Amino acid sequence: MSCTQIKQLEALLGKQLVKKTIKNVIINNLTAPGENFGSIMYKLDIVLNNNDNGTEEILHAVAKTLPAAELWRKIFNIQVTYTNEMAFYQIVLPTFQEFQRSLGIDNVINCFAECLAVRKNLLDNNSDVIDDDAVIVLENLISKGYNNIDRVKGFDLNTSKIILKDIAHLHAVGLSLKLKDPKTFDEKVKKYCHVYQPPKENSENNLLKAVVAENEECRQFLSSIHGWGEIPKSAPREPFATLVHEDLWTNNTMQKFENGNPVGNKLVDLQIYEYGSPAADVFFFIFSSIPLEVLDPHLDDLLHFYHENLTGFLKKHKCNLEFSYDQFLDEMEFVSSYEFSHALLFHLVAVNGKKGGHESDELPSVDKFLKYMSQPVKEKAWYMVKECVKRGWLK
Repeated sequence: MSCTQIKQLEALLGKQLVKKTIKNVIINNLTAPGENFGSIMYKLDIVLNNNDNGTEEILHAVAKTLPAAELWRKIFNIQVTYTNEMAFYQIVLPTFQEFQRSLGIDNVINCFAECLAVRKNLLDNNSDVIDDDAVIVLENLISKGYNNIDRVKGFDLNTSKIILKDIAHLHAVGLSLKLKDPKTFDEKVKKYCHVYQPPKENSENNLLKAVVAENEECRQFLSSIHGWGEIPKSAPREPFATLVHEDLWTNNTMQKFENGNPVGNKLVDLQIYEYGSPAADVFFFIFSSIPLEVLDPHLDDLLHFYHENLTGFLKKHKCNLEFSYDQFLDEMEFVSSYEFSHALLFHLVAVNGKKGGHESDELPSVDKFLKYMSQPVKEKAWYMVKECVKRGWLK
């Protein structure tokens, strides 16, 4: 899809154009090339004319389109991920919000961008095939004061807690709906949850082992280091399984700050959400995206904070499920065989990877990765190994 044109934009935005017509559209790249792996993001400033009084307004939007490289289309399994992301905004999220309102909850979950329109294709036969004309149009959160932080710097303690609170809210709504109305949950939520299969790349395993091997203390645990997805994800276990985002790292959250303090958070990129343990999101987020200087002294504080918020939200939803802190830690251990390599790989390659992406569609060699990897990045990787071994999360 061209960065200067989105086909049939007026028809796509039909519901947003009641008594309005598009006068002009300015389209630019939203993010730098290489900053989003599973999509190309465009900024749309759409000048609208009010047909009744002739006044103008600007609709600030973002268009999410397919990644250009075939490598990333294959890795992200676009036929599934784009279909399910559209379903999240059109079906799953409204179901959650309707369920909350039925319980008398006024402040329904709202940590997502507003979806303005979706399209799978421009075929004439109502096909569900995702093709080059597929697009998801969302409100531009930047125009509302939200931005991505610098992924290399990671989150401070207060921002980490705001994000964990929203994660706990998402998990609690799904868990409460499942237990109180399992039929609706199965038909309108679980139906769209899909287990993502990461690519099998030997170079990933080699990279993780190469970084770990550089530290004498960690070297003894090399046999426990595996590539992402090399150890299959365990089937969800009850009763704690719920909808999980499964891709919560720095690029997939946006924050709003006032006077330097975080006051709001939005979760984005609902491409690979699935039905699984809530601990999966917690494990991946804290180890992939919180820097060592925050994580080391505050890991237990963050784990307790998430658990307290999750149980608090469950009570607010009149859900009587007992989920003790020890049971939560059991879930952390349960997901660790999969999520450790997931988090370690993203810490090394995605969060701290080369800005602007790489020169080709092929993944760089281990030597090239190691060439630009800083000492602090390696030190956090070594911390992850030692801390997870100590907690029984790396065996």
